[in-house]
Amino acid sequence: MTRINIVQAGFGLIGGTVARQIQANRAVWERVYGLDVRLIGIATSAGFVASSPNGLGPDAINALLWIRETSGTLSGNMQAPDRENVILMDAAAGTGTAALAESVLAASGQVVYSNKVPLSQATTLSRVLWEGVDSGNVRYETTCGAGLPVISTLRSLLATGDEVIEIVGCLSGTLGAIFSSVAKNLPMSQAIRDAKDAGYTEPDPRDDLSGLDVARKALILARTIGRTVELEDIAVESLVPADLVSGSIDEFMNGVSAHDQAMSDRQQAALANGQTLKYVATIPAAGPIKVGVQPVSTSTVIGALQGPENIISIRTRRYDTYPLTISGPGAGADVTAAGMIADMLDLARGR
Repeated sequence: MTRINIVQAGFGLIGGTVARQIQANRAVWERVYGLDVRLIGIATSAGFVASSPNGLGPDAINALLWIRETSGTLSGNMQAPDRENVILMDAAAGTGTAALAESVLAASGQVVYSNKVPLSQATTLSRVLWEGVDSGNVRYETTCGAGLPVISTLRSLLATGDEVIEIVGCLSGTLGAIFSSVAKNLPMSQAIRDAKDAGYTEPDPRDDLSGLDVARKALILARTIGRTVELEDIAVESLVPADLVSGSIDEFMNGVSAHDQAMSDRQQAALANGQTLKYVATIPAAGPIKVGVQPVSTSTVIGALQGPENIISIRTRRYDTYPLTISGPGAGADVTAAGMIADMLDLARGR
């Protein structure tokens, strides 16, 4: 029996779902894989909020989930548990967990990411993490497409000697939902409001509309295929009007309708040419990387995309005339947590 010690970084919706799935499946992994998987620590931006060298039980985890869901915050200043065979599961946001990841790797541990920010930092800051990718100690499937097998597919293609020509995709379920509504002649402001009401957007929709999240995904994909590129090298079209960048969420939601006509005109121009608007990331093997609104033929798989799905088209030397296409839900706590756990199990079984 191999003991695997999990440290959970980030205990929001995804992190909490990871904890629940671990508790629900521990007995199966022990029986099928001979793995004794234990959640020994939970860390947030406040520090370690819970830890136990022998593993946190269901009661402790459920209590933390209840506190988080009722109060929204967890306080922490506990010491990190000192154990071997540690796998850090980073479902946090921002760069606050980067130092923890580096310390885990330095102690011969491993890291699984859904948090895309550490891997999309400047090359000088993310070098250790990408070295961990190359050595097989860092997995990051869910940074691009939640539970969709995008990263693993790319890495398999490259490992077998294929050459990527271009990756094109809609990498935001939020923006996919918005532009599906725009294609139905809804004003942009109403499309944003509907997406927010459906829970597709961040609490502040500008976090989605800025395009920065898609740009980070594009950067990770570019680095995965071997490109040396920085976030500032990517041309990003923001959908946040300049006069609404600052101010409250309510001010943004009330003011964005003044900008409806511009997007409506773009959509009508696209329709006149048998096209529709999509928010697309284009990552060639060489040359400019672009993230923004593009008119796309409705006869293509990307043009036919509906709702909050992701779709990624990978054109390679082998898959040239007919690119390899991956599509499905690009967001959601259950599929993202399951994708993180799949990465964790691959690492754990490798031990």
